[in-house]
Amino acid sequence: MTYYQQTNNGDQNTSLDNSNDVNDAPVQMKNQPKLIISNYDINPKTVEAGEDFSLAFTLYNTNNKNTIYNLKVSIDQQLQSQPQASGENEALISDGSVFSPVNTSNSFYVSALYPWNTTTKYLNMKVNPNAVAGNYVIGLTLEYEDYLGNQYQTKESIGIPVVQRANVTIGEVKHEELSVGNQTQVSVNIYNTGKDNLNTFMCDVIGKGFSIDNDRKFIGNFNSGTTETFTFNITPEREGEVEGKIMLSYEDSAGNMHTTTKDFSADASNMGAEDVDGQMTEDPETGEMIPVDNGMDQNSGSSLLKSPFLWMGLIIILILIGLLLRKRKKNKKNEELIIDDEDI
Repeated sequence: MTYYQQTNNGDQNTSLDNSNDVNDAPVQMKNQPKLIISNYDINPKTVEAGEDFSLAFTLYNTNNKNTIYNLKVSIDQQLQSQPQASGENEALISDGSVFSPVNTSNSFYVSALYPWNTTTKYLNMKVNPNAVAGNYVIGLTLEYEDYLGNQYQTKESIGIPVVQRANVTIGEVKHEELSVGNQTQVSVNIYNTGKDNLNTFMCDVIGKGFSIDNDRKFIGNFNSGTTETFTFNITPEREGEVEGKIMLSYEDSAGNMHTTTKDFSADASNMGAEDVDGQMTEDPETGEMIPVDNGMDQNSGSSLLKSPFLWMGLIIILILIGLLLRKRKKNKKNEELIIDDEDI
């Protein structure tokens, strides 16, 4: 509120006694002093909930003649736009207790500010850790006087953007036993453990020693306190250790990009294949990779020759053949004797 004083010289036709009676009426100053915030600075530029920040602002007396006296600056708070909480964020606050001065009061005093002069004030403030991410306003109430004692009051405001800390946790990478040529499903849980709702959330996986199916998943909006699952398929291409990396990229409520990664590794077996060349082919019925059949190997043949049952069978066969040949020879000899008797 601004107060003015006005003058009243009275009527020229009044008596001498009345002319000596001057009404004590306020006098209005024509060139009133005006006070504004010419600039301000916030460090860091984006304030994080639960953290401290510094605020510097400069007050400027725009009047070219009149000095401002008894300047008092008071700090208050209000929301510029109501941040909307959703889901697990409903417990977050969004009232005027977002900021609190650190080691100082919420007001200060300047005895005089001369024409076209400035004064700069510095404040350290802390943000409530449960503040909803959004744009807030620190309001300044400026009260001062001119040299006649007229009182003035004006209000200025400073915008403060507040963000919540973005925090994502990647769970354990889960999969069945890996084998060369066989496709195996891999899954991992992702948790938004921060207090900020994240946007444009993307999951990717890369690696060596295996091929990947469904290597990317777009989640989009990922609210605080929720869980998502990233599932993909891998097919080991060689025996031994295979290595991979899960990569997450996302934006916080202030539009800042973040990335989170997690490495994983596993051993792939060769499925117990006995083929010498180690060649694989695709089964036309199941689509799985199977060893190429190159016939019986040398080890199998040598082990077969060492079998006692084989040798027993061969001996029996040889005995039967010998008996058959002996019987046949005996029959032939008898036939020759019969022919000789007939000739006699």
